[in-house]
Amino acid sequence: MKKMIVSLACIASVMGSLGVITAQAQEKPAAQAKDLVAYYSYTGNTEHAAKALAEVIQADLLKIEDVTRPTKDEAYTAGKDAAKQGKSWPVKPFNKDVSAYDRIFVGCPVWFGMPTPAFNAFVEQVDFKGKQVIVFVTLGGGSHAGAIKAMTAKIEAKGGKVVSSFFVRTKVATKDSIIGKTKEIAAQYVPAAPKLP
Repeated sequence: MKKMIVSLACIASVMGSLGVITAQAQEKPAAQAKDLVAYYSYTGNTEHAAKALAEVIQADLLKIEDVTRPTKDEAYTAGKDAAKQGKSWPVKPFNKDVSAYDRIFVGCPVWFGMPTPAFNAFVEQVDFKGKQVIVFVTLGGGSHAGAIKAMTAKIEAKGGKVVSSFFVRTKVATKDSIIGKTKEIAAQYVPAAPKLP
């Protein structure tokens, strides 16, 4: 037995000195794309949708907040005018570096057929150059088309590429139905698992 151990030690020593060393290659997994869901919500419906979306696609969240939250009357007067004219109003500074994300989802409610002034403020402050963007809206009634078109134009003017859009109707919806519908839609945006060799 002692002879066998000495023999094995000698063989290992010779192989090491000759450079015959085996190493197992460790392949690093491909870096997973980082997703961000940025959203503005006035009544809470868009927030329900944004959080459900972020949960399904495993994204970070960024809540766009008004510096001073408008009253319902202000939202229906000054907010209506600003939305229809594509104007913005002050929002709080963001707590995320948007440039660190590969794919950005941006959502807001539809106000009088257009995106909200807070959405407009967000887009004015972000460089979307080279980013894939998915826009989404929540709405009680009417059409989503004008808002999606305006959102797409604003983001593409800032260098982003809008690759998709969706909407969630909220008029008679419950929180659970908004979450359920959004999760159903979100499934199409789940990144494919990396293929193993």
